[in-house]
Amino acid sequence: MAYPMIDGLIGNHVSIDGQLLDPQCFEARFCFEPIDDLMYYEVIRIEQQIPLFWEDHFQRLMRSIDGRFSVSEKLYSDSLALIQANGLNQVNLRLVLTAHHTIIHEIPSYYPSNAQMQRGVPTGILHWERHDPNIKIINSDYKTAVASRFATGGPFGPPFELLLVDHEGLFTEGSRSNLFFIRGNMVYTAPDHCILKGITRHYVANAIETAGAQLVIRQITLEDLKNGEIDAAFLSGSPIDLLPIASIEALKIPSAANQLFIQINNAYQKIVTSYLENH
Repeated sequence: MAYPMIDGLIGNHVSIDGQLLDPQCFEARFCFEPIDDLMYYEVIRIEQQIPLFWEDHFQRLMRSIDGRFSVSEKLYSDSLALIQANGLNQVNLRLVLTAHHTIIHEIPSYYPSNAQMQRGVPTGILHWERHDPNIKIINSDYKTAVASRFATGGPFGPPFELLLVDHEGLFTEGSRSNLFFIRGNMVYTAPDHCILKGITRHYVANAIETAGAQLVIRQITLEDLKNGEIDAAFLSGSPIDLLPIASIEALKIPSAANQLFIQINNAYQKIVTSYLENH
């Protein structure tokens, strides 16, 4: 199914093949029209006008493209030029590449509020398995399924995120985030081969070690939750950092007050601060 290269936009400029343009100009019109080209993308958090963990995002983008076409050597400098031209804070940078075009634009963020951090967020379940989850391509069928499930709501209002469950009833990841469960001093997450290996997830693993906890590669089921085998759960992602889960469908989880989650989150924030100080 055809899909546009830009489906959400903020800012007065976009970068199209290395040129800063007004998104309403004639030369930019094709970016908003559905195309059938295979589109590879990355979404990068902008903090203090700095693309957070740029090197990791770029490496993942290159792995996804896997030599199918060349990538501009100016991708980073073009991104910085767009960030400076728009002059916006707390936004996300979106890179969309095809064999013919390189589009860089900023999109609205969905950073969690202080209240969401303190209470956690409601989540729902979507039964879906991604094909080749480690390759970031725009999949219109998946986007449609996610939008449809979000629209149905949940027992505690609109879900902040959807948790994907595979055909065996195992949790894999969030629709736009990675997923972790806590039990005692153990932190569980799904194997790499069945999820998108998020950039934040990589640094969360470091934060877990710093917090003195043990990372366990194992998938969790809804029955595990119902049986009280899980103390807390949280999401990770570039736009949201670490975010506690308050509920999964109708099942409440007191994640925000979990001491291990708090320690892991504090350790992660120190990693972010260190990156920004050195860039």
